[in-house]
Amino acid sequence: MVFKQLFDITPRKAAPLTRAEIEPGLYHYMREVEGTGVRFHLRVDSTGNGLLLANAATAARLRASGVVIAKGLLDGDDDRTIATRLRKCFRGVSTDGAAADIDRVRGIIAALETPGDNYPIINLTDPALTEQEAPLDRPLSADVPMAGIDSMRPILERLWDLGIPHVTLVAGPDPNAEELVLAVERAEDLGLITGVRGRGSMLAQGTLIADLAAAGLDHLDVTLLSYDEKVHDALTAAGDHAKAVEAIRAARENDVCPVAEIPLVAAVAPTIDETIEWLVEQGVGNAAIFAIATTEPASPEKEQPSDGPVSADALPRAAHWIDETADEHGLRLLCYPTVRHDPGKPLAEQIAAGPRTSGDSAVRVEADGSAIPARGPYTPAGNLLADDWPAIRRGEVFQRYLRQLELDPADPSTDDLARAAFCPRDPSRWAEPPAASQ
Repeated sequence: MVFKQLFDITPRKAAPLTRAEIEPGLYHYMREVEGTGVRFHLRVDSTGNGLLLANAATAARLRASGVVIAKGLLDGDDDRTIATRLRKCFRGVSTDGAAADIDRVRGIIAALETPGDNYPIINLTDPALTEQEAPLDRPLSADVPMAGIDSMRPILERLWDLGIPHVTLVAGPDPNAEELVLAVERAEDLGLITGVRGRGSMLAQGTLIADLAAAGLDHLDVTLLSYDEKVHDALTAAGDHAKAVEAIRAARENDVCPVAEIPLVAAVAPTIDETIEWLVEQGVGNAAIFAIATTEPASPEKEQPSDGPVSADALPRAAHWIDETADEHGLRLLCYPTVRHDPGKPLAEQIAAGPRTSGDSAVRVEADGSAIPARGPYTPAGNLLADDWPAIRRGEVFQRYLRQLELDPADPSTDDLARAAFCPRDPSRWAEPPAASQ
């Protein structure tokens, strides 16, 4: 996998002389490769280290010297100018060493920008890039429920200011099409990679998907429980399966990456193999999966209801066969944290709510700016509009979340997908529904 090969490739260490004169923040570049536009984001952290992303699909971590080289190359500077800058900022940089490092970073950029089968979603639950292996200074994406455009603009602008390059807008049950398009348009103007998540019946309305594509939408996440129309519609709404298929088709026709979002519940599990195969036949190359689970164990005396959540005990086996089936059919899986089932709400309502975030690299941001970690209680760690990110990260709520990520209580016999996404052995690492923390 290119993603695994490139992550953490950096030029040789160099002792800093003075701080490189690159302001921390997010830098956006567009390059054309073989007639295809490739979007680069170079995030420079306060330490001077950084992260280079291409189409938010592949990434390479860079030390401060690598940041200087990458920014120079993306800005179009010649090698002599970049080498002079390196010698100014770092001790012990020889002419030959600078040339070798510049060539190395140039090779990284060339590999990252090769379109291949890249897709505009970053998956940090991939075992090639986990929080344990690569702790992040700040999230790489945010999941933001749609609100009025006056509320959305400052949030989108704040995400850009904080160097969070990817946003997924959660359309909700009755999205305002005009404001959704305006939000995507504003995100695109800022340079954010932008996705929209929702049910087919909410998205496949008139020209909405074409309008979103024209505004700059990168990916469309469509709820898809099963290839079986009856299974899907029973947990969503009558006719929603047909609308989901229509939305996926419209995304492909408008050069937007379609992503099937699969909520794993008891009724969905028996058809998951056929669903994965069917998705690939529909031209869908990416799927996001999250479980809605309960800690109530299944037993001969107390069978788990077929129309209810998945039992925690069933998750390791489910994760294993889903992973194997996806590999067999060439489907890329994005793995989102398990959501704890709320027995006080209909399952269909929890399916419609979807996952809290798009993985552990993401943060949930509500319309008022409340920032909520990907797992644990639905408790704000701070306010994105009012607080600096370092203050949010230092707070007890986010620190508790980071401590949970440092633990790996999963059964070592389970596969990477189970460990990274479902965490079946430790429900404290699940995402609690809002009502559970109130």
